[in-house]
Amino acid sequence: MLEYFLRNQGRVIPRAELSKHVWNVDFDTGTNMVEVYVNYLRKKIDKDFESKLIHTQFGMGYILKES
Repeated sequence: MLEYFLRNQGRVIPRAELSKHVWNVDFDTGTNMVEVYVNYLRKKIDKDFESKLIHTQFGMGYILKES
């Protein structure tokens, strides 16, 4: 997932696109799989830093950018 974010830095990535390219599965709106793994990644790369890299674009997806 981090690699996909890095390759698409500065671009909003919809949840369906993340699930397709990271796990090679079609997105199921009944699960929160993407949110869970984005949260795991945030804990690893954003937790101890004031400036966060992964941002939620509500209703659109996620974006990797410097604040």
